[in-house]
Amino acid sequence: MNEKKAADVKELFLNPETMNIDQVIDGIQSLHKKFLRYFDVENPRMKNDIHKKYAAILEKEILPEKETSIEKVYEDLSFYAQGILKWNHHGTMININPPATLPSIAATSYVSLYNGNGAQDIACGYLLTTELIVIKMLCQLVGLDYKVAGGIFTFGGKSTNLHALKHGIQRVSPDAIENGIKDEIVAFTSTQGHPCLPEVCGWLGIGEKNCIRIPTNQMGVIDIEILEKEMNCALSEGKKVALITANGGTTIQMTVDPIRKIVELRDKMVKKHQLNYKPRIHVDSVIGWVMLFFKKYDFKTNPLDLLPGALKKIQRQLQKIEDIKYADSFGVDFHKTGFCPYLSSVYITADVSEIYAQGKLKPIPYKELEYGNYSPFQYTLELSRSLNGPIGAYVNLKMLGFAGYQKLIGNLYNTAERLKELLNAHPRFEVINNEDSDGFVTLFVAKEIHNDTSFFHLTNKDVEETRKFALFNHKFYLYIFEQQKLGKCWFTLDYASGYKVLSNGIKIGVLKVYQMSPYFTLEKVEQMVQDLDRLISEFDLIKDSFKVKEVPHKPRSFVFR
Repeated sequence: MNEKKAADVKELFLNPETMNIDQVIDGIQSLHKKFLRYFDVENPRMKNDIHKKYAAILEKEILPEKETSIEKVYEDLSFYAQGILKWNHHGTMININPPATLPSIAATSYVSLYNGNGAQDIACGYLLTTELIVIKMLCQLVGLDYKVAGGIFTFGGKSTNLHALKHGIQRVSPDAIENGIKDEIVAFTSTQGHPCLPEVCGWLGIGEKNCIRIPTNQMGVIDIEILEKEMNCALSEGKKVALITANGGTTIQMTVDPIRKIVELRDKMVKKHQLNYKPRIHVDSVIGWVMLFFKKYDFKTNPLDLLPGALKKIQRQLQKIEDIKYADSFGVDFHKTGFCPYLSSVYITADVSEIYAQGKLKPIPYKELEYGNYSPFQYTLELSRSLNGPIGAYVNLKMLGFAGYQKLIGNLYNTAERLKELLNAHPRFEVINNEDSDGFVTLFVAKEIHNDTSFFHLTNKDVEETRKFALFNHKFYLYIFEQQKLGKCWFTLDYASGYKVLSNGIKIGVLKVYQMSPYFTLEKVEQMVQDLDRLISEFDLIKDSFKVKEVPHKPRSFVFR
């Protein structure tokens, strides 16, 4: 009996003699069929009939005493497919979450059959070389010497920022690894910097309050003069500046700070205050790095037929992000604008010795790297490291190259420009991030009556009128949300908690579109605006009495403050 059980169990694994993967393929097909019961081709979400709190669901799930057939397990698992937001769907417009390419999914999944551990090469063979190859490609893309620079894959954008601060602390307090942080250390970023930056300061023990936010201009660009003033102040008080984080493409405005000017300011401060260290300059470019693929685009002949507005924005973005080569480090999220599976973030530093220093190791010279001596676990935050990031990124970079990424990003910009154009031409809608954004995200508001007050003129209205404008937009968002649940709307928009503060100090919620699917084409843009026209006309008939009832999940709260 025990022998039979052992035989049954071992058959759940890849047979080392036959190497037959039929069970894996059959398992995917079986899961696919079960998941399809919740599939709706017109809806960006899988069907969702769950109306219970998690506690009610958890009560029914128990650890079984006996073995369960895999078909039964797949059946139970498929129940939780409800409500999945399908990133590949042309109507998914919630955030910068693009679908992963099928080849990158296939490669990362297949490698898991053998050894998905990226801790050291002696475990996974030459597969870990893909990490070094991707780092080399990124260095070449940026303009760094890949034999001097280095990098590591890590768990997300927060981790790339965490590594940057860690290396900044290593510069200002070299003995902090052994003795702890004794100095008062500060880090600088802009008010448009990612929300995780203060968190990272907390995680690494310098304190969230020591993350100093510098104001920005209308385009979200850091104010260099104020940065200089604040740095002078901190250094004069005896504080140490570990890090200056520049934006390298923010989520909405796609803001790229003046990287070269920040570097020049840093060097000026080093000389003025006679510092024995150089504050680190990191570019949080996890989204904007991809614009570098347009270095080889012919903007004169414009082979992709980019719309005039898209062409100009891409050119401007490229000119700004090219200065990333002057920074000390930068971050890349392949699972965002790289179209790879989760998780695949990369931290790149111009000096690879700073990475080795995390483990108090001497760097291995580039020419001496060989099979058996590449062991990232010795100096990375993670001891358990997945190969998914390097494998997925390797496949996409090799498969797509400059031309492929130009097509993907070009489509994002083209569709965004056309969407903005059509929305602005409609008497009931107004785009509010047309003039102060070089990104591919669209923010817009709906108007209660034709040619109603412009969003930008709300400051001339009293508080009650502004509140009425804001409330109409939130209710229209809820109406679209409900129509999606009812299968009468093929796209899902987001509701942003206030893009900007009006000059009268009021902030209201607006509608937000992140069109990340390659299947969202110019034709889909036309269809979307036509459907928005239909939806707002329907909403007009019930707006006074409308109360949302059917929704795929708890909606965003009304914003007016």
